[in-house]
Amino acid sequence: MEAPQRITRLCESWWEKLANSTKAEQNRYAEEFLSLLGWADPVSLAPKEAWAELAGAAYLLRGGSTSVIAYFVMPGVLDPPASIGERGLDHCQATRTLTNAAGTLHIEYAFITDLQRSYLYDVPADELILHADTPTDLSEQFGDGLSKPGIERGSLMEIRRKPRSYVARELREWRHRWCGTLAIQSQQSEAAAALVVDRLIVLRYLFIHNVLKRSGRRAERRFNELIDHAFSPSPRGCGKALASLFHDTWLDWRPALFAPAPEVNQIIELDVLAAPMLREFALLSDGKFNIATVLESFNYGEPAEKARVRIIPDANEERETYLAKQTVETVDAVRLEVDIMDEGYRAVLHWLDKLSALYDRLEIEYESASYRARAIPDDIDLFAWSELDASRPRAFADKLQHLFERSFVVYYASPRQYRTARLLLYLHLITRFSRTKQRLAEFPPIEKALRPRPKVLDADRKEIFRGRPEDENWEVT
Repeated sequence: MEAPQRITRLCESWWEKLANSTKAEQNRYAEEFLSLLGWADPVSLAPKEAWAELAGAAYLLRGGSTSVIAYFVMPGVLDPPASIGERGLDHCQATRTLTNAAGTLHIEYAFITDLQRSYLYDVPADELILHADTPTDLSEQFGDGLSKPGIERGSLMEIRRKPRSYVARELREWRHRWCGTLAIQSQQSEAAAALVVDRLIVLRYLFIHNVLKRSGRRAERRFNELIDHAFSPSPRGCGKALASLFHDTWLDWRPALFAPAPEVNQIIELDVLAAPMLREFALLSDGKFNIATVLESFNYGEPAEKARVRIIPDANEERETYLAKQTVETVDAVRLEVDIMDEGYRAVLHWLDKLSALYDRLEIEYESASYRARAIPDDIDLFAWSELDASRPRAFADKLQHLFERSFVVYYASPRQYRTARLLLYLHLITRFSRTKQRLAEFPPIEKALRPRPKVLDADRKEIFRGRPEDENWEVT
């Protein structure tokens, strides 16, 4: 009998004898299953507190540099993979717990099965890469990848992952489903419901990147405890706890996205909405929460708006020249405008980085010049030092504050453009802090950079009047 058929028959045999089975019997079936995959002597793992109630047996499989933990759970523990896929989720409650436990052991892959329903996760990426709803699917889809020869040759790394567009569509459908549910059942606006979802995305992104100064870890623990409470048999009060977390996030780090909003509180304080939303939110993979995927999740609707999601920023010689000409003396007056309607969303982040790099470069020049000026005289001239300090550009006192308040302008033409750009700016700012290993003490006023698009932009006026300086009374109608 071929190995896939033998695996299928073994799984069916386990289910046939389920009523009279014992834990020892389950272990025997698990080891026989692994032996059919070439694992003659798998390493049995002692039950850990985090997963002892879920998995009756667990084994460590090592092939080359690849490590896999194989969990064998009792029937009724796993949700059907097809059902979680329909909701755009990546986990059920059991697989979330088991993959988290695998992460603490620094294991790369987690295979979770009840010998009918099966899941395979890339643990560091928190990504579902294979699943099966039946023993036949299990033997056909998992057999070669989980076999000892397969793992030794790196078969798990060769498994094709979901394309970003597919993952983004899952995130979009989850967002839309919950925005609609929150708005209808709470009888509040769709904008308020969307704000709830955006806040959750920013919080998740913050905790993934761990950039918050002061009490960031404490806030993350509160969020995890809130998720645990939402999964409890009686999640009473989790809505008010979520509202409290949002409020404290506003007080501690001043993100305007979390500013007090009565409509939002009226939605999330309803446990009947907050609890199931938090449960599902916890069952989304971390891989869904990166900037590229979040941006791609807005790729829907009218063709022009879909194009704005994917437009790659064009070279702009005029802007590049303008930025190159700036000096320490002119930096306070720098102003850069980006029009979402014409340039798309990626241009917002592209030119934000360009402007931020200009600030950094000029600050280095200023500090270098100041150091040389102070190092030359032997006599300490306090008046000269005072004059030097007074000449320090305001932009360098708090670069991000100045950038979003005075230098960077993003024009939006619709509420959707405003929401998308705002969310991307928050995520991008968090990413920048993560890359530079800095800590975020307080969010800058991101929303101040977002402004409604005027009928005629300054850039349009320059183009219209170019070559006509002599006709001062010419007007556009």
